[in-house]
Amino acid sequence: ATTRVPSFEDLKPKEELQGQRQPSQSSGTDPNLWYIHGNSYDLSGFVDKHPGGRMALLTGRGRDCTALFESYHPWNDKHRKILRAYGPSPPAPDPFYEELKEAVRKAFPGGCGSTKMRSHTFLALSVLWCIMVYLFFVKATPLSCALSGCIVATVGTRFSHEGGHWQLSRSEWLNRLGMFLGFFVVGPSMCWYYQHVVSHHVDTNQDGDSERDIDVEYILIADKLPGWLKVLSLPGIFVGTVLEIGLKRVIVDIMIRGHVGGHKVDWRLGGLVLEVPIWFLVHYFFGPSTFCYVCMWFTAGAIFVPNSQVAHVILYPDSGEHKSWARMQIAESVDFASDSDFWYHFAFGLTTQVEHHLFPGVGHHCYDTIRHLTRDVCAKHGVHHADVSASTAYAALWQRLVAARPAKELRSCEKLSKQL
Repeated sequence: ATTRVPSFEDLKPKEELQGQRQPSQSSGTDPNLWYIHGNSYDLSGFVDKHPGGRMALLTGRGRDCTALFESYHPWNDKHRKILRAYGPSPPAPDPFYEELKEAVRKAFPGGCGSTKMRSHTFLALSVLWCIMVYLFFVKATPLSCALSGCIVATVGTRFSHEGGHWQLSRSEWLNRLGMFLGFFVVGPSMCWYYQHVVSHHVDTNQDGDSERDIDVEYILIADKLPGWLKVLSLPGIFVGTVLEIGLKRVIVDIMIRGHVGGHKVDWRLGGLVLEVPIWFLVHYFFGPSTFCYVCMWFTAGAIFVPNSQVAHVILYPDSGEHKSWARMQIAESVDFASDSDFWYHFAFGLTTQVEHHLFPGVGHHCYDTIRHLTRDVCAKHGVHHADVSASTAYAALWQRLVAARPAKELRSCEKLSKQL
């Protein structure tokens, strides 16, 4: 069964809006249908046939999943052909985004399987993850938990982040396991999944309602504080951010409110109904002291917060209109220190955020190649692609957090104007 859902595409020329986010459909939507490009589809019969696994497809159930539909299928057009079998044909793809996808296909002729995490990387991260768990649950001293927090940020984040984006393997269970284990010290992985994959990646830096990017949920509040208070509050931000990703999300958003950033929580998705009690039981019986948790939250947050936010927050807010979803992702993201191996590992692979947001299902090690392709296509179409040094990016982040000045307002600074 299909139903036409009124969308912004009915109000503006399609060529101006192809690929953009559609407005909230939180009222009057069927939790068992998928909403793509303004149409609703019953894909329940395709769930077990989906090449990417059940969870990847079920993530879009009951919500507008247009961005997920477009961004996770860069290798061919089969997804569009399959969709036609379940309802109205989707509109023609965004030509700009298609040109980017075609360049990626040529660069990686082996397709999806050739871009997953390399085996030696997976092995090294697994060893470090074991050390992280030992330091936190077995050694369980303030110092060991602080060290564990450093590994949570640099290693655990990679497992949860790349597992949540289906980058670890073509195996659904391996990706789900990586996501589950990566942030296990912090909280149930589905908290991260809803915050990052469902909210942040779809609506990067977009505000205006509760369903937009949850990563900028509190920035407007923080912007009202005086600068000196913002500086003093930074340690609290480090602790609070990690606490929010875990305990706050699971207790307040998932268990009480039933939604994360406006996105309704589906307890049927990802084994959430089992993951939550398992996480609480393990931490209740085997977790260290409360002070040790605070030590872990602080060191994890001190690394995680600046490195996860620098590529986006320095540009927020930007009220400009974007002709397509892909152009919005490029405009709202910044590559930084993209030639540096040190920053790649210290920032847990997030130095090429432009490419990651365009191709979230492609392994991070491929983005070094893709960034050159993206630059070329952007230059051809007159689309600005920001790639700055680490010093420029973090200086802009400091100004953004302390002075509430987005990078686009800092162009009077000669160094920043040259690079942004």
